[in-house]
Amino acid sequence: MKKLLFLVSEDSYFCSHRLNLAKTALKAGYEVAVATKCKESAQKIKDAGIRLFPLKHFNRSGINPFRQIQLISEIWTVYRTYRPDIVHQVAMKPVVVGSLVAIACRLPKVINALGGLGYLFTNGDQKKTKMTRLKKGFLRKIITPLFTFIFSRSNSTLILQNTDDLAVLAQYCSVNPSQVNIIRGAGVDLSLFHPQPFPPEPPVVIVCVARMLWSKGIGELVEAAAILQKNNCLAKVILFGDPDPENPDTIPEAQLSQWQKEGLITWAGHHSDIPTVYANCHIAVLPSYREGLPKSLLEAASCGRPIVTTDAPGCREVVLQDENGLLVPIHDSTALATALIYLIRNPEIREKMGHAGRKRVEQYFSDGLVQQQTLELYSKTT
Repeated sequence: MKKLLFLVSEDSYFCSHRLNLAKTALKAGYEVAVATKCKESAQKIKDAGIRLFPLKHFNRSGINPFRQIQLISEIWTVYRTYRPDIVHQVAMKPVVVGSLVAIACRLPKVINALGGLGYLFTNGDQKKTKMTRLKKGFLRKIITPLFTFIFSRSNSTLILQNTDDLAVLAQYCSVNPSQVNIIRGAGVDLSLFHPQPFPPEPPVVIVCVARMLWSKGIGELVEAAAILQKNNCLAKVILFGDPDPENPDTIPEAQLSQWQKEGLITWAGHHSDIPTVYANCHIAVLPSYREGLPKSLLEAASCGRPIVTTDAPGCREVVLQDENGLLVPIHDSTALATALIYLIRNPEIREKMGHAGRKRVEQYFSDGLVQQQTLELYSKTT
């Protein structure tokens, strides 16, 4: 029985993005474990028959040298104890730190999955201080040669979610195309996220399901909401998601509360029942600057909801212009508002796009397809 170990930042992320894959791997005969920071989903992982290695010192954005040494020591202990045949590392910090430990431990096969290029490779720093931009540039200069070293190794396989990310990586570091696989996201459970009738209107309910980060285009969405109000649109914009204190791009709670106090948006915070969120809305929106492949938009499309998003890497993988949604330029709140107004005033177009979105997810983005592609990759590396 081959041993498969996932290294991810948090247990909640593992459950939302990789748990179904892990269950499928179990059924395929793998012994499966996960090393992660435990907050709220540890028991759910154990109940699935997956061995859990809690990591106490994982901080996604922290660069304190002492804490990084502690984290390296923890991962080293897990890798030396479990001795996996395959380690599947997800997101930038697990990829960088985990790969260095895997090399030291001489693990046979390493799969690195980048869900997107994240904060370091996202444009749109106009809201940042000079110090923040300098820090970002400094970290990028450190990360890119590490990427070259990690991804060039013969036992390393890289998973990306879109070809735009591959092009960007090729600009900054050496990437062997034969060691890169494009697998489109984590997949959507079609039985859980299924089409439902649109709710009564007015108002037309517009929802954004995302972490509350500037790079998700939340600021532009709030500006667009103000434009909707000036145009007397009977619409309501609701933000579902929390700030991310470990991300330098986070939006402070005070700012979100202020926008709500001004009547521009409703900030609903975290919501665990996302299918119900989409059942109670008419339009899904995400004006992000860059994504790997946004799971929230795939889930919205699977629920038969039209989408307004940016013509940005990752986002344009989900939406075909005028087919299942509308694409607008990044940083352009006016274009965003114009697209939303068009859908607000054309319910028949919303319904048509919703049907097309569901078909697109069924064809390209189901979790069954993603799991099959990933298991095939496992078998190639063993």
